[in-house]
Amino acid sequence: MAEIWSHIGITGAGALGVVIATTVLYVVLVLLMQVSGPRLMSSPSVLSWALLALVGSLTARAMLGDFPTLGGAAVALTTLLALETVLGRFTAALRRSGHLEGRRPSVVMVRGEAVPENLRRRGMTEAQLRIQLRRAGILRLQDAALVICETRGTLTIVHAGQSIDAALLEGVRGRDLVPEVLIS
Repeated sequence: MAEIWSHIGITGAGALGVVIATTVLYVVLVLLMQVSGPRLMSSPSVLSWALLALVGSLTARAMLGDFPTLGGAAVALTTLLALETVLGRFTAALRRSGHLEGRRPSVVMVRGEAVPENLRRRGMTEAQLRIQLRRAGILRLQDAALVICETRGTLTIVHAGQSIDAALLEGVRGRDLVPEVLIS
């Protein structure tokens, strides 16, 4: 029975070690994703996915320590879920109080011209924007009357000859760059 327990169980010291490692790595990953996440996910490549898989496997291995067990995995998962819940509630409270502005959709192109400042804020390059436009079926830049990069990195494209309701531009960074002719 002791041999089985060594494969599934965890000691108090081992559990504390998993909690500490999980907490530190969670904080590091949150910071890294704030910096690099939008760029990685704006136009994910095979390399981006491979990098994320590698980061995930290295992080999981580091969280569980020298002897991964079922008990250690349960402690790590519980810690991750608790940290995510606490961070989510803390972030929501900061946003409600006005102390934290969440990531907002941003105008990244108007009448075929990129808006470099908003692209930079989103962690995107013009080359990445062009890739996403091609994927969306835009074959000429002038066909994109307005392009908005949404909070998760997807693009909303208003094609030439179309307009967008003013209500849909509320809260969009760079709304003042949108010509009135494009707003219905």
